[in-house]
Amino acid sequence: MSIVINKKRITNTTVSCPIIYGSIAFYLGKRSGEYATHRWTLFIRGPNNENVDCFISKVMFSLHPSFQDPIREILKPPFEVTETGWGEFEVSITIHFKDEEEEPITFFHQLKLYPPGPPQPLTTKKPVVSERYDEIVFTNPTESFYKCLLLY
Repeated sequence: MSIVINKKRITNTTVSCPIIYGSIAFYLGKRSGEYATHRWTLFIRGPNNENVDCFISKVMFSLHPSFQDPIREILKPPFEVTETGWGEFEVSITIHFKDEEEEPITFFHQLKLYPPGPPQPLTTKKPVVSERYDEIVFTNPTESFYKCLLLY
């Protein structure tokens, strides 16, 4: 799925691509079960919901091993996984790029189901959002990947 044809690198060039990664979780309330108290979504997106597939080819989400098929490969936007569960755990999120010459990068995210601070009554009205801003910096990209990055 690589789009890079021209492998010539542009020297003395860096391109920074901001992203947001994280999760949003909803308490299911009366609809919850013993092992499914929350519905949650893990995601990668642009800070203003920009389309990141101009430079991302796929995203791998590694869930807790207790999930069926714990490694989820998402090949097109939206780059997200939605599941139900009852516990918090660390997720690894590996981003692969359209230029296969670029090494994949991995982020770690703690899935949050409960609001921070002292325990509070759970509500179905307000989701728990846990997200982080980061920037992926490409140094000396290939000419064709550079053109791709400029579309972002």
